[in-house]
Amino acid sequence: MAVAGTPSLSLPPPAQRSATSKPRRLPPRDVVSWTSAIARPAREGDLQGAAAALSAMLSSPAAPPPNDVTLLTVLSACAGDSSSALARPLALSLHALAVKLFPCNLLLCTCLARFYLASRLPHLAIKLFDSMPDRSVVTYNTMITGLMRNGLVAAAREVFDEMPAPDKVSWTALIDGCVKNGRHDEAIDCFHSMLRDGVEPDYVTLVAAISACAEVGALGLGMWVHRFVVDKRLEHNVRVANSLIDMYARCGQVDFARQVFGRIRKRTVVSWNSMIVGFAANGQYADAVEHFEAMRREGFKPDTVTFTGVLTACSHAGLTDEGLRYYDAMRTEHGIAARMEHYGCVVDLLGRAGRLGEAMRVVESMPMRPNEVVLGALLAGCRMHGDVDLAEQLMQHLLEQDPGGDSNYVLLSNIYAAVGKWGGAGKVRSLMKSRGVKKRPGQSTVEIDGEVHEFVCGDRSHPQAREVFEVLGLLTHEMAGCEL
Repeated sequence: MAVAGTPSLSLPPPAQRSATSKPRRLPPRDVVSWTSAIARPAREGDLQGAAAALSAMLSSPAAPPPNDVTLLTVLSACAGDSSSALARPLALSLHALAVKLFPCNLLLCTCLARFYLASRLPHLAIKLFDSMPDRSVVTYNTMITGLMRNGLVAAAREVFDEMPAPDKVSWTALIDGCVKNGRHDEAIDCFHSMLRDGVEPDYVTLVAAISACAEVGALGLGMWVHRFVVDKRLEHNVRVANSLIDMYARCGQVDFARQVFGRIRKRTVVSWNSMIVGFAANGQYADAVEHFEAMRREGFKPDTVTFTGVLTACSHAGLTDEGLRYYDAMRTEHGIAARMEHYGCVVDLLGRAGRLGEAMRVVESMPMRPNEVVLGALLAGCRMHGDVDLAEQLMQHLLEQDPGGDSNYVLLSNIYAAVGKWGGAGKVRSLMKSRGVKKRPGQSTVEIDGEVHEFVCGDRSHPQAREVFEVLGLLTHEMAGCEL
C-alpha cells in the first residue's frame, strides 16, 4: 500500500524482465523522509494533512520513531492554525509524546509553551515552564510576551524577575506588555529601570515607551526619549516618528507634532491620521481638514481612523454640512462602511447643530445597536438645546446599556437643572443613590522631573501630601492678601 506523500514508482512491463530477475526492494524510509512528508502540508497551512502524515508515521511498523524536528514541525503547524478545532487536541497529544520521547528538550518545551499561550491556555504554559529543568532566554521571552497577551501582567513580571540576565527583547516585551494592558506608569518605571541596567533600547522599545508617555501625559520624559531617538539616528524610522506625533498631540504640543511630521521622509497613512486626529483633539479644526485634503492630494487613501478624525474636527468646529459631506463620501466614494465611532461623530455633529430629529433618525437607522457613546452624544445635544423629552427617552436606553455610568445620570440631572426642573434633578440624584452609583471624582496629573503624579479632589494618599497642602495653604493665604 502506497504511503501518502511519497512519489509513485513505475516498474517496467513484465515482458521486459528476464526470467531470473527479482523485484527491487525499496530501502525503508528514514526519519528525514517522513519528516519531509509531514513538513510539506505543514508549510502550506494544511494542519489536517500534517496530522494525517504524522499518524501514518506512528502507525507504520516500518517507520522509525519521530525525532524532535518532526514534532516541532507539527507543533509549528498547530501554532499557525491555533483557531482550528484540531490544533488543541493535536498539541496535547504531541505534548504527551514529547514527554515520553524527549522529556527535557528545550526547543520542544518552548514551542509548546508558545502554543499554549497563543491558544489562551496560560495555566498549561505556566505549569510546563515551572517543570522545565533548563530555560533559555528565548523561553523566558516567550513566556513574558505570551503572558502579557493573556493579560497576566503580574505573572509576566514574576517570570521576568526570575531571569538571570534580561536582554533587550525581555525589557521590550515587559514594557510593551504593560502599555497594552493599561499599566502605563509601570511601563515608564520599567523603561527607567532598563536604562539604569545599561540595556540600550531599540526602536520597538522606544515606540512602547513613547506610547506610555502619551497615555499619562509625561511630556518631559517624552521629549527626553525624542532626544534619545535623535542621538541614535532613529528619527527617520516611521514607526518612531508616528509615535512621537501621537505623543506630542496628546500632550497638547501639536506644533511639535507638526515638526516631527514635516521631517518624515516617507509618510504612511498612520502619519497622516496621527496629525489629523491630533489637530482635531487640540481644537485646530481647520488644520485637520486641510491635512485631510492634502493627504488625498498626495495619493493616500483615507481609512476609518482618518474619517473619524475629520468628522470629529467638523463636529467641534460646527461645520455640520461639510461633515455630512465627508460622511457621505466615506461610504460612497471610498466604500468604507460606517462603524460605531463614525455614527457617534455624526450624531454629535447633528446634536451640536440642534438637528436632534435628524440625529435620532441616524441612531434609529444604525445596523448595530447604538452604544453608550452614541446615545451619550445625543444626550449631550439634548442638554445643549434643552430637549428634556428626548433626554428622558434616551436615558431609558442608557440605563440598559450602562447602568453604572455616572456621567449619564449627571448629564440628565444637569438638563433638568438647566430648564428649572429641580424636582427632576432631585429624582435623578435619588436614583443614583438607590442604585449605588457615585460620581467619579475628576483626576489631575502633573509631571515633575520625568515622574507623573496623580491627584483627585481631597486626595491625601500622595506620599508628599503634607507638603502639597502646606503650599496650597500658603497660596490661599497670599491670594487672600491680594484681594485685600
